[in-house]
Amino acid sequence: MHDKKLQFNVYSESWQLKKPFVIARGARTSTEIVFCSISDGKHTGHGESVPTEHYGESVSSVISDIKSIQNKLVSKNWQEQLQELLPAGAARNAVDCAMWDLFAKQQATTVAELLNFPAPKNVTTVHTISIGTPLEMGEAAKKLKGYDLIKIKLDQIDIIERILAVHENAPQAKLLIDANESWTLNILKDVLLKVENLPIVLIEQPLPADQDQQLLGLNSKIPLAADESCHTQSQLKYLSKIYDVINIKLDKCGGLTAGVALAKESKSYGMDIMVGCMLGTSLSMAPALILATQAKFIDLDAPLLLQDDRAFGLQIKDGCISNLDPLLWGG
Repeated sequence: MHDKKLQFNVYSESWQLKKPFVIARGARTSTEIVFCSISDGKHTGHGESVPTEHYGESVSSVISDIKSIQNKLVSKNWQEQLQELLPAGAARNAVDCAMWDLFAKQQATTVAELLNFPAPKNVTTVHTISIGTPLEMGEAAKKLKGYDLIKIKLDQIDIIERILAVHENAPQAKLLIDANESWTLNILKDVLLKVENLPIVLIEQPLPADQDQQLLGLNSKIPLAADESCHTQSQLKYLSKIYDVINIKLDKCGGLTAGVALAKESKSYGMDIMVGCMLGTSLSMAPALILATQAKFIDLDAPLLLQDDRAFGLQIKDGCISNLDPLLWGG
């Protein structure tokens, strides 16, 4: 790559959801994303990120952060340079993913090949059921008869009733539980006793991120995953003493470059990898899908929750993502 002046185009978009998406922290009917394209004058790469208020981000702050570096980033050594210019988070993610797309096009290859990863084909993702009454969640599960993996969002209310409603209506599926930091240690211990005979393969972020230390010595038979607790490599040594799995989201760690590094180092600690997502379009999912070829658990179903998706978006049927169209991203 030559040292070229890069042209940025950054703006926000709002995408409507099919129905309200409810987790322990609240509900939403749309998702606000930041779109970033970067051109060298011949080729253009595209990236997307989803700012998260929970992490102190807003659409305006992310756009401002990206614009602050648009006259500083150059093609040569862009990966190292970008890690120094922006901290982990949604702004760096949008730029990093746009640069990977641009780099692949400049090299007339794919991002998977550049990383020496297999091309993502027939990748199994979970399908997420957001919080509702046990009846509502059971009805949602009925529609997922073909899915092997279902993720259940929960808070502190009707935990077992909601889990049983999903299981009874989709008995073929293995279940991932996501409390989004809403439980206490006593709630977790109680749940573990009551779900021993259910096909639960993972419990994600049961306690608030600043209370991880309470999980030391718990010895849960069901693997525990760190999501809100895991952003960067600096946290891995500590988290490896508590969790079995880390959930890598590119909007948290700050892009595919950081995500790949995080995945490699987590394996050195003996931890499994989950690749997750925020509520983005298929353009957000595409870079994560490259990383998903290295993961045990994959949660990239967000496009299914949107009323519309981008052209050449991911095709997801019965929890299977068939492939990645290079016209969307990555080559």
